[in-house]
Amino acid sequence: MLESITFDHAQFEAALGSLLASKGDLTEAGDILPLFKASRHLSAFLGIFALNIGPATELAYEFPFFGDYRADLLVGSKSAAQFCVVEFEDGGSESIFKKQPNRPNPEWSARFEHGFSQLTDWFFNLDDYKKTHGFTKTFGYGHVSFTGLLIIGRSASLDEMKRTRFRWRSTKVLIDSNPVICVTFDDVYEIFRKQYAWYRAAASLEKMPPDSPNASPPEGGIGPK
Repeated sequence: MLESITFDHAQFEAALGSLLASKGDLTEAGDILPLFKASRHLSAFLGIFALNIGPATELAYEFPFFGDYRADLLVGSKSAAQFCVVEFEDGGSESIFKKQPNRPNPEWSARFEHGFSQLTDWFFNLDDYKKTHGFTKTFGYGHVSFTGLLIIGRSASLDEMKRTRFRWRSTKVLIDSNPVICVTFDDVYEIFRKQYAWYRAAASLEKMPPDSPNASPPEGGIGPK
């Protein structure tokens, strides 16, 4: 079910940025799922959105949650007892909010509510199966923590108020005490770009001889200025 992966920064795909630049609206089935299924290392890097995972050491596509529900992607670290359940939705201009006639404030779109409801059902099933042998065999013994990650829409469709509502829901709304992070595909790309620069710098330092003058990170940490 879960397959092991050792993240290799040399195989990290930059195809997400190319896809975002090539078209305005993205479809889940035609654009998003094929991209992430084609690159296990790109998928594994989504683990950075959850606490204590970093690039995932285990992942599974279309993971079945002990019943009729399937997650688009599950990434995590069995040794850290941390997993991230990923739901992809369309990356369109009205994927997050939909305009309402004669009303100034848009309502949450059907796509967004569908994605959030999917996460709710997954966490419902996880809670129901936590004390089973199948759960322990898959995720390990002891307390296992989960984070939900809903990736949807494009940043260009969000003005300041929409962005505030989007972030508030991501920060304030939990599902069975599990955090749910809501981000656009552009958010993912920007966070990937920044975090990967740090990761690549750290990997380069690890390969340097101990007596190299650049073997230790500069004061204040490693990362792009």
